[in-house]
Amino acid sequence: MTFDRTADDYYQDELMRISRVSPISGSEAFLITTKKKAVLVDSGFAFCADKMIENIRAVLGARPLDFILLTHSHYDHASGTGRCRLAYKGLKVIASEYAAKILSKPSAISVISELNGSAAGHYGAESIGDKLGDLGVDITVRDGDVIDLGDISLQVIEAVGHTKCCISFYVPQNRMLISCETLGACADEHSVAPGFLVSYEASINYMRRLLDMDIDLLHIPHFGLLRGDSCREFIKRALSTAESLKDFIISGHLQGKTDDEIIEHYKDAFYDELLQSIQPVQAFYLNASHIVPMVIKEVLK
Repeated sequence: MTFDRTADDYYQDELMRISRVSPISGSEAFLITTKKKAVLVDSGFAFCADKMIENIRAVLGARPLDFILLTHSHYDHASGTGRCRLAYKGLKVIASEYAAKILSKPSAISVISELNGSAAGHYGAESIGDKLGDLGVDITVRDGDVIDLGDISLQVIEAVGHTKCCISFYVPQNRMLISCETLGACADEHSVAPGFLVSYEASINYMRRLLDMDIDLLHIPHFGLLRGDSCREFIKRALSTAESLKDFIISGHLQGKTDDEIIEHYKDAFYDELLQSIQPVQAFYLNASHIVPMVIKEVLK
């Protein structure tokens, strides 16, 4: 397989430019450039990272890549980091404390390597084996911290729910939220697949917090950018979908259904054609196997 998706600018104002640099769908990575700094938000799959770096260089030219910001530690968001370190010697990786802990574990790196190999096979691409490089985190941040990029600043928002290590970033200068998958995944601005794998309660608290914020631009992972009123409407839809799924799971449990039966009913009710386009059925079942028992435990504790 050849990776022929080139760098694509999809937002620019007087303060910042955003370029999609991932060479393949599903590998999450986009580049933010200001007059003073260049930041890669998430680093995508490792097996296609070298092509991603070509796309980054097409945007930056001779400029350095200053930071990688990781929204969380999943392999489709974080495993290209080591390849980027080889290309840009001075860059620093920024993530939550929990993500740093995960990415320091040999067992986690082994799983990430295995998943990259599986993903490479799925896409018909060549695997890089265990040549991931250094996936470690240099700077840890927590809720309320500020990352200075010169013309803009990024305010860190804790966003536990999809994982324990999720964070998002808010740019007050243009009221942009760079969200993580705790908000959910989508194929378009109207459909939302809930993404709360570790905590339903933390996820809805995050969404409610977003509704209290002034957001005029919303970046959604694996999708892109929403503007204006669409931002608030999407957040409200994500919250409503999460609450509906919770009610669906609890109702099935109280009717005496097994977790497996609830998962099948969940698939019939929620896994429509749009969501199928962004989430393979194997991934649906894997996520559902975490979501169903977790919701029952949290809600009925």
